[in-house]
This record gives sequence, C-alpha cells and structure tokens, in this order.
Amino acid sequence: MDAALAQSQHTLQMPPTDLVAEANHRIANSLTLLVSMIRMQAVAVKKADESLSSAQVRQLLDGVAARINTISQLHRILSHTGSEGAVSLKPHLEEVTHALVAALSSPEQAVRVVHTGGDCIVLMRQIQPIILILCEAFINAMKHAHPAGVPLVITVDCSPAADGRLALSISDDGVGLPEGFDPAGGGMGFKVMRSLAGEIGADLEIESTHFGLTFRLRLPAGAMAGAKLA
Repeated sequence: MDAALAQSQHTLQMPPTDLVAEANHRIANSLTLLVSMIRMQAVAVKKADESLSSAQVRQLLDGVAARINTISQLHRILSHTGSEGAVSLKPHLEEVTHALVAALSSPEQAVRVVHTGGDCIVLMRQIQPIILILCEAFINAMKHAHPAGVPLVITVDCSPAADGRLALSISDDGVGLPEGFDPAGGGMGFKVMRSLAGEIGADLEIESTHFGLTFRLRLPAGAMAGAKLA
C-alpha cells in the first residue's frame, strides 16, 4: 500500500505528457538499436555459405519478436514512471521474464524461470539497459543452452555483491560456450549487451562452465546514494 502511494505521488510530480515524451524518446533509441541488429543479422545470413534451416529461421524470427515485445513492455514501464529517482527492479524482472517465456517457449524447447535473491533498487535511467540485457541473455539461452531441446531452466538473481556493487545475474543450466569461443569478442548479442552495460557504467562478466552460462551485470557502488524511491 505504501509503495503504491509512493508510486502515485511520484507520478503526479511529472505531467503525463512529459512521462510519455520521455518514454517515447527512450523507446525510439531502443527501436533504432533493434533495426541495426536486424540489419546485421540480415548481412550475416546473406554471407553464410549454407541456407538456414526452418528451425534457424524460426529462431531468428522468435528473437526479433521477443525483442519487440520487450521494448513494448519497456514503453509501458517508462510511460508510468519518471526519468529520475529509483525504482524496485524485481517486479519488472518478473514481468519481463514471464513475457519472454510466453514468447520463446515451445513444445520443442520448454523454459522455466527461477527468481532468487532479494529485491534490488536501481536508478530509473538504468532500467532500460538492464531489461534489454536480460532479453539478450534469454535469447542466447534459448538458442544455444540445450541443443538437444531438453527443458531449460534460467535463474535470475539480484543481490548486493561483496564489493558493495549491485549484481544482477542471468544463468542457464545448459552446455556453456563452445570450446574456443571468446566471449570478449563474441557474437552480436554479446556486443550489444556490453554496449548497454557501458551506458550505465556497469561491468558485464560472462562465466561459462559445463553446467551453464552466466551473465553477471555489476552496477556501480554508490549509484543509489541520495536517490528517492519512485
């Protein structure tokens, strides 16, 4: 009840037209990024020596649909909150992951999400890059974690790190990165995630084992100092 009242009071501080204008501006940037990614994928497909299988085409289209759906959800989030202050991240993580499961899960590849850790408070300006990174991690897991198509489990955890920073990790229970794959170079999705992390001064760590792949986003310590919860 108190959280709902605080949200209402914060929203009233910024005129609805300003909220929507801010959301439109941020989402326009995300759509520009999406168009660039689709063009890069089109170039990669054109250069490929072999034609794509129907399964690969479906993966590409599912990825585009998931990104569009995530941007749509971001617009709803941003159009109801201001651009300043802080916000509880966990409800947004749960909302977006639920939609990603609905968009990407299929009889051939079932997926389940487990949320662990406590709640995390982040700055409003950090929400968009965080959610887009989450989307890219999901798409990567759906494409590569379980080549045999066994059910996939993705764990999303947000908690304070030992060094005082906030750590958000997205882990799958798959086969990890291929031998010899360099995550520092990586594919297009990896590059996009590192770019998004850089926008908010965060570090993106990629850890691969035979038990799965983890993307760990470490947000700067002290970023929340003096921020007011929306």
